[in-house]
Amino acid sequence: MELDRTPLDRIEPFVGTERTETVRDTLHGVRDLLDGRTVWHISDNPLRGGVAELLRANLPYLAGEGISTRWTTLDGPPEFRAFTKSLYHRLCGVGPEEDAEDLERGRRMYERTCAENAARLAPALDRRAIVVLHDHQTAGLIPHLRAAGCTVLWRAHIGTALREELAVPGWDFLHRYLSSAHCHITSQPGVLPAGLPAVDRRVLRPSIDPLSTKNIPLHPGTGPSGLLAAAGLVEEEGGAPPGGRALAGLLVRRPARVVRDGGPAPAGAPLVTQVSRWDRVKDIPGVIRGFAEYVDPAFDAHLLLVGPETGGDPQAGRVFAECRQVRAGLGRRGRRVHLVQVPTGNPSEHALTVNAIQRHSAVVIQKSLAEGFGLTVSEAAWKGRPVVAAPVGGIREQVEHGTTGLLLSDPRDLRGLGEAVNRLLSDRGYAEELGRNGHQRVLRGFLTDSSVLGFARLLSDAAQRYR
Repeated sequence: MELDRTPLDRIEPFVGTERTETVRDTLHGVRDLLDGRTVWHISDNPLRGGVAELLRANLPYLAGEGISTRWTTLDGPPEFRAFTKSLYHRLCGVGPEEDAEDLERGRRMYERTCAENAARLAPALDRRAIVVLHDHQTAGLIPHLRAAGCTVLWRAHIGTALREELAVPGWDFLHRYLSSAHCHITSQPGVLPAGLPAVDRRVLRPSIDPLSTKNIPLHPGTGPSGLLAAAGLVEEEGGAPPGGRALAGLLVRRPARVVRDGGPAPAGAPLVTQVSRWDRVKDIPGVIRGFAEYVDPAFDAHLLLVGPETGGDPQAGRVFAECRQVRAGLGRRGRRVHLVQVPTGNPSEHALTVNAIQRHSAVVIQKSLAEGFGLTVSEAAWKGRPVVAAPVGGIREQVEHGTTGLLLSDPRDLRGLGEAVNRLLSDRGYAEELGRNGHQRVLRGFLTDSSVLGFARLLSDAAQRYR
């Protein structure tokens, strides 16, 4: 696909001249080392998920500094998508124990799909290309591209498993493909099991893009409350200026689909939110129970569980249906729980709605059972929001407990979730302090320039080591 060529000057207002020049000098050095070699990225899809967001944010800076960069995605039938989702749950350590043999039964279909994609891509590649394959969906391409003479780097965006014993069959499934890669890249140490082939390993932390629609400051003419009123999530404030209401209606034209009792949340009610896919790894039913059972009703807070539309994704639809059932089973305790599907037809509108939700929230939660890096934590912190999160994956690097946010003692700790939210709702000064500190932590280490610099250094090493 065509990539924009973005000048590094765009990031300079956020990170300063010195950091910008460091990245530029490094990229120019890499460009010279590559000597015209093209760097290809192959991922599962171009639109959904953190990997696609990361590539859209980072790759234009590489292209903008003269590094030949390409990005393409896999073609695959629905059964391939369903199989790789099952494999993902296995690698996260949350897959069911009884279906380990299903992985082997799906191997022929997985290998056929990967072989077809490798054959489709082969005419565009040459033996000098460096190919970065992202996550388990693409691992089956490694032997084909290595045989074609390419330098092949495999990047895992998943994190450590909740239950390591459940992840073993998943890693066993991937073993034969991963052994052919020149290098394995993870977002944090300790992700890959000891039994994998002894190839080079690197750690490359991802980042958020402060220039994306999801993270940019909102237009001065309208605040997050106006956008959320346009989306049908909160009541319109009585004193909102007419011009702001009109602008919000232009920016957010499609209301969200919401399962709730009654109408939108009251304009002044504190919002506690989790933004995530409708995926069992995100433990959304656990968030619902923790909020309903342990958050003090005296705060009159409302819980928003926010995810994309589920149309065309049967597994997401099943998780959403489970969330509806859990909410309904709570009776009156579930009346302040809102299940929100944000329309995805217009990506910019979707991102803007998420931006407004995070900025309007009193507390942002990320109670995942397993996580690759969990950048929704940094998104919220960048906006000055206090976060309560599970101590899994890269969340442990992003959140300094008690200073930039609050970490639970365990991913399944529902009482701890409620107590942490109560603390932040009762002490707004402390909550604001965590938000300020979190913003500074993201500024120091989790913005685009950091991951572009890290990838540039990795490319420099690859260009010299693998020829």
